[in-house]
Amino acid sequence: MTLVIVHGSRGAGKTGVTAALARYLAYRGTAVRLLRYSLEPDERARADAAWFAGCSFAPGSPSEPVAALDEPSGDGWAVAECDVLPSEIPAGAVCILVARAELPAAEVAAGNAAVVVTAVPAYRLSALPSDLGGVPVVGLPEDRTLAGFGIDELQRHLLLRVLVEGDMPPDVTCDALVIAPIGSDAGQPYFRRFEAAAVVARFDRTDMHLAALAADPVCLVLTGGRMPSGYTIDAAQARGVPVLLAPTDTESTIHLLEGVFADTRFRGERKLERMSELLAAGGLFQRLPLPQSVA
Repeated sequence: MTLVIVHGSRGAGKTGVTAALARYLAYRGTAVRLLRYSLEPDERARADAAWFAGCSFAPGSPSEPVAALDEPSGDGWAVAECDVLPSEIPAGAVCILVARAELPAAEVAAGNAAVVVTAVPAYRLSALPSDLGGVPVVGLPEDRTLAGFGIDELQRHLLLRVLVEGDMPPDVTCDALVIAPIGSDAGQPYFRRFEAAAVVARFDRTDMHLAALAADPVCLVLTGGRMPSGYTIDAAQARGVPVLLAPTDTESTIHLLEGVFADTRFRGERKLERMSELLAAGGLFQRLPLPQSVA
């Protein structure tokens, strides 16, 4: 078995790179497992491991973080995410460093099979070198889908009351916070401009609620702390869209929720598909030392 170790700082994008690489190998007929390595696992590490265990392309992946990366044996691959590299790296392991927005120092990159730089502003992407001291560099642009947030992450930023549970998958994510427009005539065309949106509207704007629901948002966040019309509740239940109620006014709600993009978790098929697309476009899979039977 070959071991791939994906490491870097918190929030760099390690989970996405780890999962996308494992999926790439699995889709080419190779048995693969996902591992979350941590000597002192926190809630995030446990959440990563639990999500890895649910990935259908990596059956048998442990649902808890592992405290050791042993010398692999047998066939197939193991792809492990690490915050910090273990003190002893198994012989033959392929290490990938993930950094956010900025190139690491050459001495930090040395010894890795590749460096992946995530969330690079579009205007700086072309300025990234193709290698750093002989280590291949792959740059990924800033991306709305990868920065997307979950409904539970909205709730962690603001005390939101659930009015309608909805039928969305637990790992669904939103790409944008969309404020309902003032005028009602342009409501539905306006909302359809945004894919995977969390729509924010005042509790008494029933016209905007219905227009937003017709555009299939991920969720509806009502502001003002008061119950909306029964028409809104009925329409949301019929479409399976979650409705959340904020105790604050619209301006304050948006201000409090702005930080939700800063620390989102990687999860869900949409993020995995997008990460896979960007890594393939950047040439990561072709630049790694994969065996010919897989590559």
